[in-house]
Amino acid sequence: MKNKIKRLGAALLAHLKSFVAVNTVLKIISLLFAMLLWFYVMIETNPSRTKTVNNVSISFVGEDDLRAKNLVVRGDKSKVLPKATVQVSTELAKYGSVDASTITATVSLRAISKPDTYKLKINAVSQNGSVVEITPSEITIEVATMAARTVPVEVEYTGTTATNYWAGEPTLSAQNLIVRGAAEDVAQVVKAVCPIDLTGRKTGINESVALKLVDAQGEPVNMALFTDALPSVVVRMDVLKTAVLEVDAQGAVLGEDALAKNFELAHVVATPATVRVAGTESAIEGLTTISTEKLDVSGRSESLMQTLALIVPENVTLLDDPTVSIFADIRERTETRVFTDVPIEIIGLPRKQSATLSMESGSVTVVGRVSLMRQLQRGDVQLHIDVSGMTPGEHTAQVVVKLPSESMTNELSCVLSVHTVTVKIKA
Repeated sequence: MKNKIKRLGAALLAHLKSFVAVNTVLKIISLLFAMLLWFYVMIETNPSRTKTVNNVSISFVGEDDLRAKNLVVRGDKSKVLPKATVQVSTELAKYGSVDASTITATVSLRAISKPDTYKLKINAVSQNGSVVEITPSEITIEVATMAARTVPVEVEYTGTTATNYWAGEPTLSAQNLIVRGAAEDVAQVVKAVCPIDLTGRKTGINESVALKLVDAQGEPVNMALFTDALPSVVVRMDVLKTAVLEVDAQGAVLGEDALAKNFELAHVVATPATVRVAGTESAIEGLTTISTEKLDVSGRSESLMQTLALIVPENVTLLDDPTVSIFADIRERTETRVFTDVPIEIIGLPRKQSATLSMESGSVTVVGRVSLMRQLQRGDVQLHIDVSGMTPGEHTAQVVVKLPSESMTNELSCVLSVHTVTVKIKA
């Protein structure tokens, strides 16, 4: 009995599983059929949908016509023309293609003929549908008389070049700039500034640089207020390595061996002694001195100072004054003579006294210019001591040399072999 019940239960369970399996297949087939039917309906009917698109750009139409009337919309376009939100009705198949790039929103300026404030409608069209609504639907603009002004372009530096580098004078592709826009805005602009950043530079500049407009107080003026594109100029500027060179003063002298008889060149001095130069590394490599024009001293018997031009090497830029002063110190040659066994005389000794010296003579070495030395005779060189006021006894006295004239005394240099002697005075 139990076995029969088990067989019956197993048969019922198998029948139930078969029924469920068949229904599942039917359900899946039904779902697929429904989806195919839905796609077919959608393709055949292609129903419309409305899509909202944000951040749609708005532009003006007829700006050239407005400028032809000597008029201009005043203000920064990015603020005058807001971003719009547009609702577009489109077919379902094109729904995914509707975006800001497929929508054109414009404001027409063609009807404007005089300066005033205007409230204008925003028009929009879509490439993939029809525009249902645009927000905002209109804008308010101010139209002003157009003006133009020519302002100078000035360079403004920031930073400094790298150490031992020099920046030359820049060359700009334009020295002036024409500014066009609303008369009230144009009147603010006094100049255009060309900013050049030299910070750490080691190489030259050859590039386009955007200009900045500034007012009388040096404050920037909004470039978007004007009709022209962002102005710029091409800047060309040398940035070169620098070096300090010694002026070759000695090399400037010509005719040193042809000076007047008995004259010589004592020394030559350049003022300034050094100058700064700039050039490419290859141009200034190895340079230590710089030459000048020649200073001819032929036949001269006196010193000479002259301003001479520097001779700048090729591909080198002189950063200092192009001339220097060269001083040639020309002096008469000197001569040295030694006078030996010159007697030492005693002066200032009272008649009733007598004196003896520890050394009765000495030698004198005289150095001086030739012409003066040639006038000096042996008898002109005298030595003496002065014992005036000395009491009897032993004293140390200073030996003094005497020359025949004050000019000789002042100019000639004398060296004594003995500077002091011992004198014994007896009453």
